Amino acid sequence: MTGACYRVLAVDGGGIRGLIAARVLKEIETRMHRPIAEMFDLVAGTSTGGILALGLTKPDPSGRPRFTADDMCDLYLNDGIAIFPHSVFQEVKTLHGLADARYPSQPIERILQQRFEDTMLSEALTEVVIPSYDLSAPGPYFFKREYAKNETEDWDVPMALVARATSAAPTYFDPAVLPAAGGYGDHALVDGGTFANNPTLSGYADALRLKEERPRILVVSIGTGLAPQLAGSGPIPIEAEDVRDFGLAKWARPLLEVVLDGVPKAVEYQMGAIQAAHPEALAYYRLQSDLPTASHALDNASPENCARLVADAETLISQESDALKDICDELASP
Repeated sequence: MTGACYRVLAVDGGGIRGLIAARVLKEIETRMHRPIAEMFDLVAGTSTGGILALGLTKPDPSGRPRFTADDMCDLYLNDGIAIFPHSVFQEVKTLHGLADARYPSQPIERILQQRFEDTMLSEALTEVVIPSYDLSAPGPYFFKREYAKNETEDWDVPMALVARATSAAPTYFDPAVLPAAGGYGDHALVDGGTFANNPTLSGYADALRLKEERPRILVVSIGTGLAPQLAGSGPIPIEAEDVRDFGLAKWARPLLEVVLDGVPKAVEYQMGAIQAAHPEALAYYRLQSDLPTASHALDNASPENCARLVADAETLISQESDALKDICDELASP
């Protein structure tokens, strides 16, 4: 079905696996000969997906998108190893993230500053929804262009800080600090994946409010790879006989993986149920890879694994060729 619709793009978190989503978005841009920011009314992104959302909606001096999806692929391929440097000393020092953050924050902050410079959230070329979690509130903290453009509130912050906040994965990086307006105490912000690793529902909820007279909503949701299916191949899955006497120490590694895996699957179910109940009002597409060759690790930025991530993205594109055609047909409609 085609027709006037409000168009939403949502991109999951997943660390270096964001390369898969970037490659899929490059495919859409190549087929459509248009930048993502000109095809979607709202872009929601969590963690690595938030970096993609901000990168693809950052303007250049002429008001055009500064980066293509191909440019964002290069971020992972060229800068991933600097963001996630392999260091035996660091692993021992931090006890693999148990005693301190696994990685120093300076490299990712430097790279984000180089990419986003002084661009403010209010300058995004389309609506954006970027989840983070405020440890100091506590509670969810949403960065939105809609909020940033509100002159009566002090919500406008640099894109580089937004990207840092949404991607501050617990145990991987220290929280990002956002000074509070009016001196009421700083915000300590961590990865939005703690509650919205798949931000599709967050974007869809805003679309319901922002779509005005358009009767339909198109949602394109892109994942960054499923968790391993075989026990022993990662922190999860875990066989039933192996979970006895799990205390804090044993839960430390798998707990984050449970959150990052469970939330996206729950959102997939919820969006599918909404579409089944209201097919005339919602066109929903979910593109997700089962990672046939690449590592599921958030931080395996080795050249070999990045090559496997690109190969898995190519496999996904081939497997979802019909869905991609339907998506492009929807995006080509008035």
